[in-house]
Amino acid sequence: MTSDPSKCVVGIRTASGGLVKGFDMCISGEDIYTNYSDCSTPEAHSSYHETGQLHSKVGGNYIEWTGGPTGEMEPMKLYRTPPGLVLGRVTCWTVGWEVAKLDRVLPALNTNADLTVDATMLEGNTILGFEACVLGPEARKQESIGGGAIIATHQFGESVRVEISAFVLPYEPEVESVVV
Repeated sequence: MTSDPSKCVVGIRTASGGLVKGFDMCISGEDIYTNYSDCSTPEAHSSYHETGQLHSKVGGNYIEWTGGPTGEMEPMKLYRTPPGLVLGRVTCWTVGWEVAKLDRVLPALNTNADLTVDATMLEGNTILGFEACVLGPEARKQESIGGGAIIATHQFGESVRVEISAFVLPYEPEVESVVV
């Protein structure tokens, strides 16, 4: 466990018994930073700022999309309630991996983890997901996420509180559409 209440490292015990790093989070003032650990997406992170702006970057560049006001490719910047003003619960990060691929896509955990999720008993074709939310004073306890059972939670932070919840979803492969 880290001794800093503003940081959180998330580890996963895989089916092979190894420990891998899922991601880490840090609260700085009212800004929240998430560093993604997937080996296929180097230098990916998400930021939720005291202004309410939420965005993700890969390799130092904003992820772009066509869902913004112009309809053209533009940086994906969303605006939410500023973290310090959240009354209930605001999601700031969601990620998941197929359990069978954890050892291949995530790096070994080389530090202590604040939250370690045991995936050794999960079916290989299920999805192990994580959701991080800013919690306000009126936040209610979650029982499930996306219909999946929550199997572990961890809260950290002082003036701004973040809750990380691990949940499990059945794997549903994409079905190819056929036009008749």
